[in-house]
Amino acid sequence: MPTNPLREGFREVLRDPALLLIEIGWRWTFGAIAIVVLWLSVFAVLGNVPVDSRFLSTSSALSSWETAQSIAATAISLGRALVRVGIAASLFLALCWIVLNSLGRRATLARPALAPGASIRLCTAISVARAGVAFAALLAWIAAGMVAGVLGTAVSADAVPNIGVILVILVPAFILIVIAWATLNWYLSLAPIFAISENRKLTPTVWEFARESRDRLVEISLVSGIIRGVFFVIALLLSFAVAALVPNPRLVIADLVTISLLYFLCADFVYMARLCAYAKLRRLPEPTNRSRGDELAQANILTLEAPD
Repeated sequence: MPTNPLREGFREVLRDPALLLIEIGWRWTFGAIAIVVLWLSVFAVLGNVPVDSRFLSTSSALSSWETAQSIAATAISLGRALVRVGIAASLFLALCWIVLNSLGRRATLARPALAPGASIRLCTAISVARAGVAFAALLAWIAAGMVAGVLGTAVSADAVPNIGVILVILVPAFILIVIAWATLNWYLSLAPIFAISENRKLTPTVWEFARESRDRLVEISLVSGIIRGVFFVIALLLSFAVAALVPNPRLVIADLVTISLLYFLCADFVYMARLCAYAKLRRLPEPTNRSRGDELAQANILTLEAPD
């Protein structure tokens, strides 16, 4: 049994760089596709924006509330285009993510550090489930926003929505939605490691692993989260330093892109090390990985069978 699974996970990634290269390959490919799709979506929406010269000439004299109302009215007039482009872009990106995630995860599971793992069919099913969870969280947030807007307007004495009521509804809803999404997403991210056979029940297997190894899981997740947080803070500080010290805007953009790519590289490295650490826990021998209740039950049986 490794004394420090996360340390062993880092060593596995260093011993087998193909793990990191595969992870970077599919993640960064999806990132490039997402940037292109979002860029085209913005141009598609802006092509339907009506330009009002009078509004542009008088916008500086308007109050912030009047400016917000004008922008909201423009957004409402573009509602059909926004919905059409948003749905098309979201579905296309979801399809790309499912395909790339399935192929990439299956490729990493074929490496010795994570093998054996789920088949390509199970990886695809798990990716579809993760995409469904993300869409469900998005729809729940939209529904919460609609409810908050209706209630905020209903309790208001004038036409201005009550911001306090809206925040009372949206803040707890946001926290609950994020917690539920993060929990389900983490659970499904573990699934490919344990879906060794299609005939094996996946949900009880992962649940049993999470229950029996919860202390180790908390330790690995906490330490890896702290490491990623440190990398993020370093990247943020470097970005502020570059923006303050470099006068050339083009160099600033190039430096910021480089810093971002280095951060994503480090984050993917930590993520793969965490998956390898989970795989190390999966491989613990059965007597070591048993729950405390099983050990007590076995001790009681031995006591009863012992001769007087």
